[in-house]
Amino acid sequence: MRQSSSDLTALYEEQDRKSIQDRLVELRNSKVIIYSVYAMVLSYFYNLPVMTYSATGNNELRLYDFAGFVILIVYFRNFTLLNDVIRRYKFLSYLFDFLLWATFTMLFTTFHSIYLNRMVWIVQTTLYLFHFYVFFLTCLLMIIMIQDTKHLKNLVQFSLICALISFIIVILQNLGLVPYLWNTSYLRAYHGFLSGTFGPNKIVLGMTCVMMFAMSIGLLNDKRVKINKTLLISTICISIIVAIITGSRTAYLGLAVFLVYFLIRDFRSFVFSSFVLIAVLTVTAAIDNTLIQMAVEVYENRVEKKIENPEDVQEARVDALYEDLGAGRKKLSLLYVDILSNNLHLVPFGRGFNNRLETPSSAHNIYLSLINEVGLLGALLYIRWLGSYLFVRMTHFPQMNMASKGLVLAMLVTLFFGEHLYVYRALFGLVGLFLFVVTVLTSPLYIVEATARENE
Repeated sequence: MRQSSSDLTALYEEQDRKSIQDRLVELRNSKVIIYSVYAMVLSYFYNLPVMTYSATGNNELRLYDFAGFVILIVYFRNFTLLNDVIRRYKFLSYLFDFLLWATFTMLFTTFHSIYLNRMVWIVQTTLYLFHFYVFFLTCLLMIIMIQDTKHLKNLVQFSLICALISFIIVILQNLGLVPYLWNTSYLRAYHGFLSGTFGPNKIVLGMTCVMMFAMSIGLLNDKRVKINKTLLISTICISIIVAIITGSRTAYLGLAVFLVYFLIRDFRSFVFSSFVLIAVLTVTAAIDNTLIQMAVEVYENRVEKKIENPEDVQEARVDALYEDLGAGRKKLSLLYVDILSNNLHLVPFGRGFNNRLETPSSAHNIYLSLINEVGLLGALLYIRWLGSYLFVRMTHFPQMNMASKGLVLAMLVTLFFGEHLYVYRALFGLVGLFLFVVTVLTSPLYIVEATARENE
């Protein structure tokens, strides 16, 4: 009996769906992809250089440069399939749109670099853009991988172990038991800040603590999640201590925003988590109070002693507190406002991705930096991406949902005082770590979607 054209079309579409699903399962279990994703995750906690070269000066290559190159090859070999996956999820699609726009504005940076005879800047900017892409593509491949819950569990526990080891190295450094691990140029530039295997800028270690704390809180309180509780509680406690030791006031603010949101959204879980945290810290202090005292002293020196008028806190005088605690950020922000107001032609489309050739430094405010580099259009694309996580719904995983939204809110606030979700040299793999954490916290979406496709 002759089949109708509509029947044939339906048959072909069903075969296409099966073919796509088979290819995704193949990618999910590819050893190359699995090892590359694990290497990328490790690189977020191990920022020390793997290799140095001198083509354009004293330059360094890190683990994410090598693993990222493999991931880029995987992307181009599966270009059509992976682009289809990108467009399935708003947050992936929105970030991809921002990256495409940033890539286009590289033209402005290139022309400006040629005009100023700063050819090396083109190489450096290309490397930063490469990093941004591979962090994004790692997130994409991870989404495909973790649709098998075995991969999800193993990857999360691997990240917790990496975090704990890295945090312990920082603690041992502060106790004088492990030496400084970076070279003398970093020692001078960052005044000997003890950051273990993390980048020597306070914001790298501080924000890593905030992100791992948020992820661990979300996973600990959701009963349907089967991650080792000892690992989670250990990460929560140690990340809090190390965050305080960093002295990063931006990280303090990030933690405060997250905890306030946690308190408002789920008082019962907040009380339970606080009880666990206080109990563990009390036991730690009883065994040896050195670490707790160190954290308290750092906090007092970085916050309490910096506030000239204590009444500013009681009366919530934000401007005065920003002046005391901002470490010069207010002046930089005003400088960028002045630059943009005197160059209004830059506001719509910017002067080019990473184009800071004629500015003294970044604005230490992502929104001003984005307008300066990729214009108001780029800034809106970036905010659209980051804000899209706030509209994710996961009814059956309320604590993971809470943690992802709380972390995003913390980032939206703290980005007024930094660029920690960007790819400047001092920030190393923070964007990649953030994408890893929010992917873990929103993982039920991908697992449900994959199960539905496989059952079709």
